Amino acid sequence: MTETVTRIEYTLPVNDPAAEEQVRLTRDDVWTGLVAKAADPRPYVPAITECTVLSENPQGLVREIARAGDRFREVVVFDIGHRVSFRRSDDKEAWTIDNVIDEDPTGALTLTFSGEFGYEIKESRLAAMRTSMAKTVARTLAVIREDTAA
Repeated sequence: MTETVTRIEYTLPVNDPAAEEQVRLTRDDVWTGLVAKAADPRPYVPAITECTVLSENPQGLVREIARAGDRFREVVVFDIGHRVSFRRSDDKEAWTIDNVIDEDPTGALTLTFSGEFGYEIKESRLAAMRTSMAKTVARTLAVIREDTAA
């Protein structure tokens, strides 16, 4: 029997070339924001109501979060300057969510959130998850932009 894996992803340009008044973010700005999001995701992901960092080192951290009435532990791994991976694996769920800084074919910075879930997800739920992921990428860039401008 093969294991079912469901994958979703959403990518946004980091800087909108048409928005000249917008604070321009560098790769370092986005990286700093993603590390801050790992330690305290609440400003970036409003559905997360609590977060406690249980341990931390240069390669990542372990945190306990509360989201939608569910409390669970995530292992967060840093691929410095490029990717933050959030991993949950317990008796209820198994997933990996990656936040990846990359470049498009023109060299412009992009931010991609992707999720890999170790189970099949109904299409109606998948559509809601895609919408939520798109909003979270946009909100993450907005919070990083605010923090960078401050």
